[in-house]
Amino acid sequence: MIPIKYDHSDVYTYKFDSEVQDIEYDFTTDLATGDTVASSVVTCTDANGNSTTSAMISGSSTVTPNALFTISAGTVGMLYSIEVKGTTTDGELHLGLLSLEVFGGISLNTSLGSSEADSYITLQEANNYIMNKYGHSNTWDTLTIEGKKRLIQQAAIDIDTLNFVGSKYYDSQSMQFPRDDHSVITGNCATPFSVNSFLNSNLYSTTYNKYPENYWKYGSCHITSGTPVYDIRIIATSIATNGQVIVNTDFSATPTANTKFITFVPLDSAIKNAQCEQLLYLLQTSSMDTLKSYKTLGAEVVKIGDVEVDFKRSTNTRDAHVVSSSARRFLSRYINRTYRVLRA
Repeated sequence: MIPIKYDHSDVYTYKFDSEVQDIEYDFTTDLATGDTVASSVVTCTDANGNSTTSAMISGSSTVTPNALFTISAGTVGMLYSIEVKGTTTDGELHLGLLSLEVFGGISLNTSLGSSEADSYITLQEANNYIMNKYGHSNTWDTLTIEGKKRLIQQAAIDIDTLNFVGSKYYDSQSMQFPRDDHSVITGNCATPFSVNSFLNSNLYSTTYNKYPENYWKYGSCHITSGTPVYDIRIIATSIATNGQVIVNTDFSATPTANTKFITFVPLDSAIKNAQCEQLLYLLQTSSMDTLKSYKTLGAEVVKIGDVEVDFKRSTNTRDAHVVSSSARRFLSRYINRTYRVLRA
């Protein structure tokens, strides 16, 4: 874990409830020439004035000119006050104050055709792409899980600003893909049923390798009528020999023979690769050294060194960043290149 550095000019920071941050509080600008920090004490109180030092602050030490400590835990939605007292070898006392806000973590939603989807790739897919194509990126590896998920979301926002051929499959879906020509399978659920699986003969084929094992993995299943109508689930595994699909989380009720579904073929890997390339572009163009902070949905900001990147899901394209040439190459077959020229 790379320490996050603060000095007297920093007055606000934030973290996620499950996140652990190593802090270096720098007293350099407060010290007289030749003076050093001999000791430091760190305390933390919540908005109600209750001490949370023992629950949230650990590993306090002093390595001049820094006070070092670790922040963990915290209650979602709470604003905390952190007081850093540094005592110098000359007996001078210097006080640093930080306001810490704690946010809940996010979950990426990759359900194709969903109104709540916010990514085309999972965190695991992003990690695998970076590791397999580039080896581990130093910057990517320094990010926390929440930081990675924020970048993944932003990369999806960016590529969705492009002008694609055709229309969205559903007007109500939150993302540009799947498009209206996306391949789907429809039918009724068949036995054996369970709360997280069903069969259908259209989901397998006697033709060799047409639908291999786990062909439907990362596709999405929408229940369109019958029990449990309106459920949308991501397919976790599929069986090549009988057309059984197993979803990643249980349905709200067990399907029946009257349950109708539509299953979306997994997204073209080129779209997933484009999102991975875009998140790498966000890292590279920001000249990032380490992730300093990131904020909750609706007002997210990543600050790395002197660089700030807004993370906002919005219909306003001004919130998006430039789409990288690498991402565009992966998306080239989908981008609309028809232009209308009007006379003045």
